[in-house]
Amino acid sequence: MLFRIKLFFLYIIISCNIFAQSGLSWMYEGPPVFHGAQVVGNRPGTPFLFTVPATGERPITFSAVGLPDGLHIEPTTGIIRGTVQNAGEYPVTITAQNAKGKSEHVIRLIIGDKLCLTPPMGWNSWNVFAHNIDEKLIMEMADAMVNSGMRDVGYQYINLDDFWHDTARAPDGSPRAHPEKFPRGIKWLAEYVHAKGLKLGIYSDAGHSTCGKCFGSYGYENKDAAAYAGWGVDLLKYDFCFVPWRKKEAVKRYARMGEALRSQPRSIVYSICNWGLFAPWKWGPKVGGNYWRTTPDIVDSWNRNTIWYGSVMSIIRRQNKLMKYQRQGHWNDPDMLIVGNYGKGKSTSRSGKYNGLTDTEYQSHFALWAFMNAPLLSSCDLRNMNDVTKNILMNPLLLSINQDSLASPPVLRGKKRGVWVYEKKLSGGRLAYLLLNTRNRDTRFINVFMPPDASGTDAISRREFRGNQTELPPHGCKVFIIHP
Repeated sequence: MLFRIKLFFLYIIISCNIFAQSGLSWMYEGPPVFHGAQVVGNRPGTPFLFTVPATGERPITFSAVGLPDGLHIEPTTGIIRGTVQNAGEYPVTITAQNAKGKSEHVIRLIIGDKLCLTPPMGWNSWNVFAHNIDEKLIMEMADAMVNSGMRDVGYQYINLDDFWHDTARAPDGSPRAHPEKFPRGIKWLAEYVHAKGLKLGIYSDAGHSTCGKCFGSYGYENKDAAAYAGWGVDLLKYDFCFVPWRKKEAVKRYARMGEALRSQPRSIVYSICNWGLFAPWKWGPKVGGNYWRTTPDIVDSWNRNTIWYGSVMSIIRRQNKLMKYQRQGHWNDPDMLIVGNYGKGKSTSRSGKYNGLTDTEYQSHFALWAFMNAPLLSSCDLRNMNDVTKNILMNPLLLSINQDSLASPPVLRGKKRGVWVYEKKLSGGRLAYLLLNTRNRDTRFINVFMPPDASGTDAISRREFRGNQTELPPHGCKVFIIHP
């Protein structure tokens, strides 16, 4: 009996430790710790907005030295706002201080012709809500991004996808939002999002109609770009439905909108969404694209896919061939994240055909996207994420790999016994390895690309490790950061 009692209390202790490790209490404890991008781009003469991502015990007070003329930092939030007229590179030293200590961090502001110098991090409405969006929902997503701590680790964008549109354009041809879904308009919504230190994205199409048969932008590129800039939009996702499927036509239509965006008095990130048709990784930068889809739409499945929809594994197989095309300001986009949907997303479940991933598979999905410099655009319901989802999306070490200033593409070093090994160079002379078990059974694996006495940090457990041997569950992965 006494033995059983001891076992029971041992179980309770272990369970409590696991729960503590899986929680997010670390975000609100200790001295300030900086996260997110270390290099930020913006065009001269256009509004600048960036929230310094930092965790630690609240309240935190922020200050900055080296801000160019026209910018200021809000001490209580770390939000940097304003307009810089003169192009140039500005190293800025940020200081964050709380009751536990003080930390300093240098970020580089590059005011010039390049945007999106690290992969964008944020949220998109499509996978989880599809056409069911309105003003109230988007406001709640912005609130949840702040309240959950996502903004504190570097997430910035709140992106509207299809179906924000009215039934028709205004009489003068201008775009307008649906008056019942968005009664105060997109400009008001953008101001609400900006007040929280976040950015607003919007959606359109290179055809006469969007994929949801709302009005597209073909023939209205300049008018739409001007309207988006006037509303305060920070990102445009540009789709490719109801168009002639020819490369020449695709390049022409995307170039036309790219030119319209660049002519606006606002820095607007440009997302090319033609599902990888006609190899946009080769011409995307020329038409002004900051990132481009490389694959069909993702669904909530590890392996099951069709010609129109991609599983996690089918998308990864495509990405393996394309990593060399990405570079700073220009990224491959394997579509949004499905972490946390559990087969309930309005789009990714496809009417119940796809039942979701396991938590282990969601962890691997996120780690792969982070490792491959992909845009990290969550598309789950941020209002009710469980602890597992929060820990996956807000893992600071995986996010630091994604946002690393070196922007080095990973290299697939080998495939052995069902395990794929990727290597990636990081700033500061560090190396990172990702090991993915593609099989349906546990695997004990020796990574021959790491020395037997390798040491560093396990990025998923956030613990120190030593050696080059590891256990991988089915469809599981490990990410190791090796320090020089």
